[in-house]
Amino acid sequence: MMDILLVQQHSVSQIQNLLSAIFECPVERVKIFDADAFNALNEELDELLFDCICVIFPVRGDAAQLLQLYRYKLDESDVLRKSIEIALRDKIHCYIPNESMDGWIYVRDGETPKQVQSIESDEQDYFSFKKFNNK
Repeated sequence: MMDILLVQQHSVSQIQNLLSAIFECPVERVKIFDADAFNALNEELDELLFDCICVIFPVRGDAAQLLQLYRYKLDESDVLRKSIEIALRDKIHCYIPNESMDGWIYVRDGETPKQVQSIESDEQDYFSFKKFNNK
């Protein structure tokens, strides 16, 4: 599983197109659910019918949507690289986790991706970030 935080809200079709590009698969093989629909599933999903499952959660703070990605044989380094490339190409502002603990990469069009760190909050579904202090 991997999370991506989108700064602005996007439609289901926009999210499908983004994930289709990242995973190099047809749009129809990207399944999108809101949290209630995903939790209400009574049957197991046939893995032959999808390449990626995405569960969308509304969030607050520096982001508007949390995408939880489920995919078999997920190569996170490749997904990280491609996620940054596609987000820059499509001008999608987002936070993508990197390999360090609490580390994220902030992607915004026209700028070099920046390393940021999540700030703990007592509020549920609230995300805020600060730039890493590189000394």
